[in-house]
Amino acid sequence: MSIPAHLWLFDENGSPIVGPSLLPARLGSFEIRSVIHQVWIPESSHTGRLTGTRVHSPLNLHKEFDAATPVLYRAMCEGRILKKAELKMYRIIDQGVESEYFNMIMENVKITSISPLLHPTGLTSTHLEDIQLRYEKITWKHCDGNILYTDEWNNRATY
Repeated sequence: MSIPAHLWLFDENGSPIVGPSLLPARLGSFEIRSVIHQVWIPESSHTGRLTGTRVHSPLNLHKEFDAATPVLYRAMCEGRILKKAELKMYRIIDQGVESEYFNMIMENVKITSISPLLHPTGLTSTHLEDIQLRYEKITWKHCDGNILYTDEWNNRATY
């Protein structure tokens, strides 16, 4: 299993939605078991030419059920816009400790789907939920060197 990522969520007022993590550097975050996210550009299957501008799929993640689960359901059902969602990824460095190395920072986030997961093969002993996030703006940041790129739906890319 890879090193889990951690997610921090902030409600429409910028207040944190508190997750169950008690680790000092990740206090109040949600441990994320898997992340799937795709950005792609439509193309013609006949010519290979690009036929449009980039498309962002929802950011899909798995986390354990916890006390914040009903809060997330409420945000989704009421169409609330979360001010920010910040996903931080870690790796083991030469000294043998975990170090933050990559971030995905989303702004004006909507939860568009929540699905309970219980693996029939028993791959996990905990109950998980599959959550999909949509956003207006995303920043990908590689922490070593502060290399980043931001994309916004309202600023259409031109090629």
